[in-house]
Amino acid sequence: MTMIDLNTLRYFTSAYETGTFSHAARLNGVSQPTVSAAIQKLEDRLGTLLFTRSRAGLRPSPFAGRLYHDVVDHVTHLASLQTRLFSETPQSIRVYCAPDMMVRRLAPRLSSLRRGFADLQFTFTDEAQESDLAYVSDQCVPKAHAFLPIKEERFYLAVARSHPIAKVRTVQIEDLRNLPLIQRPYCPNADRLELGTGGSGFGALATNDSQLLDLVSADLGVAFVPASHAESRDDIALLSLEGVDAGMRVTGISHRKSVRAKEIAQLLANPGSSVEALLADGILTAIR
Repeated sequence: MTMIDLNTLRYFTSAYETGTFSHAARLNGVSQPTVSAAIQKLEDRLGTLLFTRSRAGLRPSPFAGRLYHDVVDHVTHLASLQTRLFSETPQSIRVYCAPDMMVRRLAPRLSSLRRGFADLQFTFTDEAQESDLAYVSDQCVPKAHAFLPIKEERFYLAVARSHPIAKVRTVQIEDLRNLPLIQRPYCPNADRLELGTGGSGFGALATNDSQLLDLVSADLGVAFVPASHAESRDDIALLSLEGVDAGMRVTGISHRKSVRAKEIAQLLANPGSSVEALLADGILTAIR
């Protein structure tokens, strides 16, 4: 069974307190038919009458009285959660983005959260241990952080679109012997050095994945990268290795084990959900 919508409970408690749907509508900034329809649906769902309607107003049923006293404190608390979460003085949240992660993939989530909470500010740091939030893979979670997974993706061989080998979809391991490899020493298990490049050795050493993609595009070598890295690049081709597993990774948001950092991390990890929905699902907890 799905949870009862928070707005419906707000309309119910307002109608109970004011005695009319029209007054409840004004309190909540909606139309009277919106409140009336929501209460009707709630009654249908609960299988009982909540109010007796008359020209004199609403007369709550005994069940409505019990429901009101059960939910009124919770409705008030949840309705003010966003204000209580971020209504203090402007707060700076320190964010770390690992070198094997692309900031552009995190940016829309940060932007969405920033639009929702005007007092929230993000400051990027190069030190993972100093961060409140970190955009990392599950193998690179900073100490004392908890990890919220977002995406699992497979690694592929990235080559310059102009390279002759880019015309094929899959390559044999033997095809790598003549291709220089661009190293990613900052990314655990991503170089796949055991797959080797033979006599061609290493073409370059990258310090982050944005640089890595530019080096690949310049045809200075090939690299093993996650599938999402090439989504906005028409100068790079991703190839599968036939019969060889190039590896997988799980990316996500990690956070300090504080209530505030956890709440913000949950919002970043679930960008399509409202605060109320995350609370109803037990993903967020109310800050008191």
